[in-house]
Amino acid sequence: MHPKSMGIVHCTATLFSPDRSRSVNVNLLVDTGSTLTWIPEELAADLGLRPMGIAEFQTGDGTTIHRPIGEAFLEVAGRRQTVPIAFARPEDARVLGVTAMETLTLEVNPTTRTLRATGKYLYLRFAPN
Repeated sequence: MHPKSMGIVHCTATLFSPDRSRSVNVNLLVDTGSTLTWIPEELAADLGLRPMGIAEFQTGDGTTIHRPIGEAFLEVAGRRQTVPIAFARPEDARVLGVTAMETLTLEVNPTTRTLRATGKYLYLRFAPN
């Protein structure tokens, strides 16, 4: 498939302070290849979000980088939930990752290049041998 036909999907997410008294909108690139959601660390700090640890990430060229990680209450496409985040530096992409998409029950509509809420989690039935 030609890269132009695949399209890029962006979304607007609302990020909340820990006590939910303040919020700010942030534009994110939807990336199903990214595990975590990447929020600008300055924006997160302004809302009072604090890192819970440091994680290692591998870049496309194989370099290892370290970034603070934590949690944030996020709203996308009318769905709200606490999701794991990475605190993005200025050179890092701002991304809605697959963990947040699954937690918020969102999926990409490739035709319209938008997110849609399914409101449903995946269920698998046990199949005995």
